[in-house]
Amino acid sequence: MKVTERTIKFLGKTLCGDNQILPYKTGQQLVDFFVEFGADDQYGEGFPSRWRYTEEKVRQFNGTQELKLIIENSVDPRDLMEAGADPERLNEKIKPINDYLRCEGFELKKIGDFFKVHDSKGIIVEPETVKRLNHEFIQEQITKCHNKIDQGDFNGAITNARSLAEAVMIEIIEQHEGKEIKNDGKLENLYKQVKKILNLNIDPKILPQTIIQILSGLDSITRGLAGLSNNSGDRHANKFKTMKHHARLAVNSTMTLVDFLLDSKEYQKK
Repeated sequence: MKVTERTIKFLGKTLCGDNQILPYKTGQQLVDFFVEFGADDQYGEGFPSRWRYTEEKVRQFNGTQELKLIIENSVDPRDLMEAGADPERLNEKIKPINDYLRCEGFELKKIGDFFKVHDSKGIIVEPETVKRLNHEFIQEQITKCHNKIDQGDFNGAITNARSLAEAVMIEIIEQHEGKEIKNDGKLENLYKQVKKILNLNIDPKILPQTIIQILSGLDSITRGLAGLSNNSGDRHANKFKTMKHHARLAVNSTMTLVDFLLDSKEYQKK
């Protein structure tokens, strides 16, 4: 996640509480806060002004996935309510922050009890795969999808499956290019880039027809998942009644897709 210098300066004053948007943090509290995200600082003699220190930390983490976590943790509803914020008006409390984030293509939206950073397409900016993209992580996310199905949240399961596929593809691209990419929210565009990186373009001179048919099926899964999540996922207005078997089909297909992409990535690395 990356923002402009103007927003960095705004966040510097906001996260430390100087502009009274968020609760006031002492110098020690600020140090403790940023240490949680990888900073290696100590509070003591020679410590700069609170806003200057906070601004420098935001600048340091700018362009990394940790910035997303920093922003989300700074608007923890528990901290806001302890500081006297009305629990029914938390969205109004963070409105000034969103006014800046929207100019950067991001927005804080409430998911459950907490606020999460979304991009301009409404997709949750999820950094977890950056730290550990492996089969165990994929299985954990698929299990979460199945739990939603068991709870009757079919639309949510489809949305999670789409987000998982998107996150895996973005991570493969970013690891290949060595930098954060701008996501346009189109799953098929991401898959085209991943296919090129992993040499998955079909060559009938090399591959047998049976494998070609299966690989073509992955293309169909990507297109179908993108379309299904747009029509029935909870990111958009529901255009048709999602059934349990639709959600299970989307989740299981997603697991097949992302497992194969990870296997292919590991094969290319070797």
